[in-house]
Amino acid sequence: MNERLHAGPSQIIKYVLSIMSLVLACGLQGCASIDSNGYENYMVAAIAHQQKLDEGGVRTKVVVERESGRKPELKKNRGQVLKLSLGQALVHGLANNSALLVQRFSPTIARTNVLGARGIFDPVVTASASSTQSRTPNGTSDLDNNNTAGQVGISQFLPTGTTISASANATINHGSGGAGQSSDIGGALTITQALLKGGDLQANLASIRSAKLGVRISEYELRGVAQATVYNIITAYWASALAQQNVSILQTAVDVARQQMEETKAFIKVGRIAGSQLPASIAQMATEEQALIAAQGSLQTTRLNLLQLITPPQRAFWRRHVVLLNAPFIPAQNLEPLTEHLKLAMKMSPVINQTKLEIQQGDLSVIQTRNGLLPQLDLFLALGKTGYSNDFGRAFSNLNGPGYSIGGGITFSYPLLNRSARAAYQGAQLSRDQLEASLANLVQTVELAIRNDYITAQTDRKQITAAIASTAAQAETLTATQGQFRVGEATSLQVAQAQTTLLSAQLTQAQSVVNYLDALAALYLEEGTLLERSGLSSPGAYPLHWQGPAWLRRWPDGSGP
Repeated sequence: MNERLHAGPSQIIKYVLSIMSLVLACGLQGCASIDSNGYENYMVAAIAHQQKLDEGGVRTKVVVERESGRKPELKKNRGQVLKLSLGQALVHGLANNSALLVQRFSPTIARTNVLGARGIFDPVVTASASSTQSRTPNGTSDLDNNNTAGQVGISQFLPTGTTISASANATINHGSGGAGQSSDIGGALTITQALLKGGDLQANLASIRSAKLGVRISEYELRGVAQATVYNIITAYWASALAQQNVSILQTAVDVARQQMEETKAFIKVGRIAGSQLPASIAQMATEEQALIAAQGSLQTTRLNLLQLITPPQRAFWRRHVVLLNAPFIPAQNLEPLTEHLKLAMKMSPVINQTKLEIQQGDLSVIQTRNGLLPQLDLFLALGKTGYSNDFGRAFSNLNGPGYSIGGGITFSYPLLNRSARAAYQGAQLSRDQLEASLANLVQTVELAIRNDYITAQTDRKQITAAIASTAAQAETLTATQGQFRVGEATSLQVAQAQTTLLSAQLTQAQSVVNYLDALAALYLEEGTLLERSGLSSPGAYPLHWQGPAWLRRWPDGSGP
């Protein structure tokens, strides 16, 4: 009966040591599965979004960092002439814009933070070896002793707050004076479980979940930069197109003024009108030539602004001539109701989604620092098995013997006042509250911007209709005044005034169309849908939908708090 009592624990310890590797493997598997319900890789989501739009007949381009493949290039052609549509300008700009190239690094950098956060659960392997030699005087002879020892171990911290450590050691001792050789080989398994501080699963996983939120935040930041880049390219493209239209309008006006001046000279020559009417025609032509020169300078400036946005860094762009293939147009579709734009902004605005994720990071920080307020209370269990013999090989075989060691206990520690932990917890709470207040202010700011942009877009659309009617009326007025001038019922000054009024109406009409296009782009930028409405996609192209645990699911459908 006594033999069984001695053999039972020994066999149990041997069995525990034999399955030590299995326990550690399970720990590794559990650590690897932390991400099993995590956020889907944004590349997959972006491609799915692209396929969905392609099925609907809309050509979509994915705006993401690419590890391989060639970027779109601005093809060189004879005479340095670049024929550019708005879609081509967007593609080149998204591939080459300096600010976007810099921002594309952020998601990749953020993903390295996830790997770093997982490192706390990585197994740690240790090994050591030592050798000592000693001599002790003993009367007429000296006693020599040589000791060689080695140890190898592995330990791992698990998300549950459990630390598992396993080790194996061996010692060989050679002594003189009849001591001979002695060897011992042993193994040990220690399991430590944190009961208070460090024992909360949510707190232990907070760093990983916060790092994963950081990846999503970086994606929304990238989306915000991409949208700003697209907005800048759109407005620069229409500004250049408007400058081209203005040059064309003014060139026509100069030709008309020159024709009127020549006609005035002819009438003066034959005595149909007085010579005093010539200065008005000359002044009109000079004024419009001045305006044409200014418009040509504006065209060069807008050309450079557009080329700078779509040209790679360190590439000379100022020598290229641009031919724009798209003229400003009046979109056929009407504006959606204001409420629809406001709803879209609450779901799609990158800055709002980014702030929501930062608040979730604040929640995690509060959970993590709150756990730090608790005292350190750990329960540990240590199991050991050792074999002894004068021969090293026999010592290994003696591991099956009845000898064993088993121990356990509890440790406690708590810093008096615990000011560092309390300060960290209070700081985390204040930071989260600050972010929540920031979100409320941000929502109000975005809503105000959308309402203002919506009013601007509506106003600009009505201005187009009024400008078209005004241009048609002024054209008829000029035609009538020119007819009256030919029959002597109007002066050259009246013709010049009619020409100036028509020119102003034509320039106003062209400007009103571009103003409307710019207003639409600003509205879509604020609501966060500019990329999709331009046939593009990027990370963060879908409403916020957190897949984490229930206690962390804020705004699961992308709506506000």
